[in-house]
Amino acid sequence: MSTPHAADDTGPSRETFLPVLDTVHARFKLWGVRGSTPTPGARFLRTGGNTSCMTVEAGDELFIFDAGSGIRELGLALVEGPPRRIHLFITHTHWDHIQGFPFFAPAYRKGFEIVIYGAEGFGKDLKSIFQGQLDRDYFPVQMEDMHAHLDFRQLTTTPMTAGSAQVTWEFAHHPGATVGYKICLGGKKVAWVPDNEFLHGYTGAPEEITRDHPLAVPYVPMIDFLSDADVVIHEGQYLPDEYLQKIGWGHSSVANACVLMKLAGVPRWVVTHHDPLHEDTFLETKLNLTRQILAQIGHPIHVSHGYDGRTESF
Repeated sequence: MSTPHAADDTGPSRETFLPVLDTVHARFKLWGVRGSTPTPGARFLRTGGNTSCMTVEAGDELFIFDAGSGIRELGLALVEGPPRRIHLFITHTHWDHIQGFPFFAPAYRKGFEIVIYGAEGFGKDLKSIFQGQLDRDYFPVQMEDMHAHLDFRQLTTTPMTAGSAQVTWEFAHHPGATVGYKICLGGKKVAWVPDNEFLHGYTGAPEEITRDHPLAVPYVPMIDFLSDADVVIHEGQYLPDEYLQKIGWGHSSVANACVLMKLAGVPRWVVTHHDPLHEDTFLETKLNLTRQILAQIGHPIHVSHGYDGRTESF
């Protein structure tokens, strides 16, 4: 009869491996990636149908970019915890970027402090615009019923310090006063530019455009703005044939957006602000075309589509 061998101390550890998710380092989460209008329904389930909203978090610090319909679900999550200070940066005040604010639960809770930033040139001051959408003709609750402390601030020309983050901005090419943001947190930078018509009206081959091309020169500030970002979350709303009918609407063709990524040397691009007509299967084909164009113009980049709920460290 054989006898059992003693355990080999040099063998694999018998301890259970139980990793814990790191929530201290900076991460972004997309709460809304749709443009123009929310899109409910089975054809949009994988990508999601909420309009623009993103958070950047590190430890206990929270920064929100845009207040589309996606901010509603975010707010429900926030009120599960204690009151806190929140920084909300608005790219512009078109409906799909502010429509969720009346449903943002922390705005109604005493103890929350919400600092809301926006650029000059909206036509009205930022507070008046937010207050206007709470008019009794449109909504049963008014701003006076919001018990959080709301602090509306105009963007400054110098980098802003918010908590441990530094936030900078640049004007985008879009109807009305529209900006894109870049947040630096923990030594990493993520840019949020959901609305930007790069190379307004250009429908030619993407490889024809270089940094010193006359058509690109007006966009050099945005190119430079994105050039040091680790992640760029930027639109590419239209296929080239769609763009022919949408010139001047304030959104880029896929081909033109690819050129911007190349000229800025962007290493990682998350495409957002999906057209409300683009269902999940269409977006799969569109992403493959985007990758094809990027290969055609010789820009090695990691590109993917944003979807509601996507969370990643950067």
